[in-house]
Amino acid sequence: MKFIDNLKTYLLACLLAVLSIACNTETRQGANREFNEFTTWVEENSSRADTATEEEWNELQAEYNRRTMELEKRSNEWDDKTRAEWEEVQTRWQETTGRVETRFRASEVQPVDAPEEERPTSNF
Repeated sequence: MKFIDNLKTYLLACLLAVLSIACNTETRQGANREFNEFTTWVEENSSRADTATEEEWNELQAEYNRRTMELEKRSNEWDDKTRAEWEEVQTRWQETTGRVETRFRASEVQPVDAPEEERPTSNF
């Protein structure tokens, strides 16, 4: 009888260990999957941002910030490869932000030789 009790205890401990490992692996895979979806989103919207209006850009930026906050909450579950890729994705978005802001600033500059009716009026 003692042998069966010890076997039950051993099997229960093994079952708990397997469940713990399986849950941890599933959680990590879920976090990596979410990161991969985010990376795809950044790639698609980086190219879209080059032609976006200011309103569309503000929406993209808000979505980026929302997604970033969600992912950073789970960053402790990432493997080293994902952490390195995270830095690359953030750099890519910062470059996109720089291009878009430069484009918006350039569109605010009025040409000196433009006819009077084409020049934007100031509200000051």
